[in-house]
Amino acid sequence: MSWPPSASPTSSEVQLARQADDPWYIAYQDESTQWCSQRMDLEEKVANLGDELARKNLMIFELKRIVEEEKKNSELIRKEKLRVETDLAVFDQVVENLEHELQVMGEGKSRFIWAVLLGVIPVLAVMWFW
Repeated sequence: MSWPPSASPTSSEVQLARQADDPWYIAYQDESTQWCSQRMDLEEKVANLGDELARKNLMIFELKRIVEEEKKNSELIRKEKLRVETDLAVFDQVVENLEHELQVMGEGKSRFIWAVLLGVIPVLAVMWFW
């Protein structure tokens, strides 16, 4: 680096000129720039990983909520199934009792029992679906 004859360089300018020509200093600057760039890349990756972790945590909480809701629903379904099975058992018993009564009472009273049976079964069916 050459200086104009009228101006004399300051010591910092001389130092900068030497550094600009020094291959070790140039290599240091390049490496420093690379390190800085790599650090910024790593910081960005860490931030992205944090965002991804937060999204996955939200998904986990949502899945846990869904599982709990499904457990409650399956318990309600199980209870309803038991109730329906009990109702069906009662209906079967009523029909069996009526059939037995028909056999015992004979033909004369069978018409009356059939009328009762035809009246009771729809009522029981309505109650069951209610």
